[in-house]
Amino acid sequence: MPKAKWYAVRVGRRPGVYATWEEAARQVNGYPGAVHKSFPHPKAAEGWYRAGLRQRPANTSSSVRYNDPEQSIKTEDLNGGIPSTNHVKRPYTHPTSMVTGPAVNTDIGPSSSASEPDLSSQQEEILKRILKGENYFFTGSAGTGKSVLLRAIIKAFRQREEDERILEEDRWRRYLSGEVNNERSEVQRWKLGVTASTGMAGVNIGGSTVHSWAGIGLGELPAEKLYQNVLRNKITAKRWKTTGALIIDEVSMIGAKLFDKLEYIGRKIRKSTEPFGGLQIILSGDFYQLPPVTKGSSSTTSFAFEAESWERVIPKDNMSALTRVFRQKEDAFVRILESMRRGVIASKDIDVLKGLERTVEYPKGVEPVGLYPQKAEVAAINADRLKALDSPSQVFMAFDVPGITSQGYALDTARATHSLNRNTIWPQELELKIGALVMLVILTPNQDGVLVNGSTGTVVDFMTIAEALAVNIRPVSGSFGLSPDTKVRWPVVEFIPSKFASGNIAKRVLVPQMTVDVLNASGRPEATRHQIPLILAWALTIHKSQGQTLERVKIDLNNIFVEGQTYVAISRAVSLDTLQILNFSAHKVMAHSRVIEWARPFEQEQKDEEEWDELMATADLT
Repeated sequence: MPKAKWYAVRVGRRPGVYATWEEAARQVNGYPGAVHKSFPHPKAAEGWYRAGLRQRPANTSSSVRYNDPEQSIKTEDLNGGIPSTNHVKRPYTHPTSMVTGPAVNTDIGPSSSASEPDLSSQQEEILKRILKGENYFFTGSAGTGKSVLLRAIIKAFRQREEDERILEEDRWRRYLSGEVNNERSEVQRWKLGVTASTGMAGVNIGGSTVHSWAGIGLGELPAEKLYQNVLRNKITAKRWKTTGALIIDEVSMIGAKLFDKLEYIGRKIRKSTEPFGGLQIILSGDFYQLPPVTKGSSSTTSFAFEAESWERVIPKDNMSALTRVFRQKEDAFVRILESMRRGVIASKDIDVLKGLERTVEYPKGVEPVGLYPQKAEVAAINADRLKALDSPSQVFMAFDVPGITSQGYALDTARATHSLNRNTIWPQELELKIGALVMLVILTPNQDGVLVNGSTGTVVDFMTIAEALAVNIRPVSGSFGLSPDTKVRWPVVEFIPSKFASGNIAKRVLVPQMTVDVLNASGRPEATRHQIPLILAWALTIHKSQGQTLERVKIDLNNIFVEGQTYVAISRAVSLDTLQILNFSAHKVMAHSRVIEWARPFEQEQKDEEEWDELMATADLT
């Protein structure tokens, strides 16, 4: 074992700088083409590591990671580092020896970068008020850009936090020289907590669950007991005290009692009578969609807006419903969805939706994604369709790497795998065949408008990187860290282009293994999965389709069992022309009565204001 204290990994499962050989060895053992080196000092390790970054694509992010939560130096989250621990049902050569030597040129992926759409004037206004420090809740029907606005908020806070860090370094230098005193507020204005009500939603926005961030476990204990538990954990208590703003996405799945408990903890631990102790609160979600999970009947469901503290936290003037629909382009479809969202369906719309129980004709080889309410039927459909394909199967097993909790405790592999299975859509075991319908499940840079999270296509071959490059097939954007000499055969997928794409042609892309992190409350990986970012797409649960945009979709509503499920499913589609609905009936269009009652006056008041503003704008023009 090397005697040096610090270890730099240029090419491996997760490149970076590590304080122990045990952690570094995980990244290189069994990894073909691994490049690593030991150093007596962390700065020397960091310098050698960063010198290797010049060989990566220009738009690739990187991270220097120290295996010490108190000494972590972080730039951007690593999006590469790929293991090869695949198990296949057809023979192939699997390299297992550890190799060291010169750095491997990893420039094998396109260098295009993802770009967000411009914000609407309504989104801009909400962002402006949030940046002024106001608590805010924004909602809106499916496809109105809630996620786009959320990412814009996170980006704005991150930029300002970096500016604040630079100013703080300057202030510290001036303090050491005697120019200023050392007094400063404990709260860091732009330090942002990024959370969501569920693990999957948290992964989608690059955050953690609100339960993990707050340090409350399941949150079932009384508020005072939860507060005492948080107080005893110095790391969690410090996070509560120093954070300037907290995002909670998918707040619709948080109950009233839990919301009040969080608000109580905020006041107590920050020693302030202001709501949440003065912590800025930014909430996003749609109460008309899937409700909080309860142990009893739906009548026992309580919503966050019913919390005793809700109106103190979110003033009525600080609630907005996004009104511009980006996902659907057809006015008739938008109108139907708006009615369904509120649990209403007109007779003429019933006829329209029942008329969609027909087979949609697609070009040869193109199939729709099927949405179903229950996991069991999804698993059965995908297994049956895969089994029916007359081609050899290849199985890719995920390589899961345990990280640390926000309290600094190391996870074991079993707990890391459990967390990844619960909080991500990436499969632990992925069996593929030529002819399999698959969906891309990573936020990848847009390649000519063809590939996005939710793009579907067909597996047409399995190739090594070298074989693919030889016939001008490129790896999916964002994949790097692989040696072209790697002998693993990855799937080649012919993706079906969006009709809105600029490059509107079928695109064959090599899809190698990439990484997905479940982050702890400190923003560091609690668990990391290395796997091919594909899932079988003949069938998908309605729950896991939330947030997806699907151009070709078939929905079976036979086993709908909760309010909002029918609306969530149908609102994934972009057009009536490519939507097939089985077993539709009007009674399956359900919205919770208390949501309707709460939202009606707030949404009507906003509608009246928008109509008045539009009228005044028209008058000014004349």
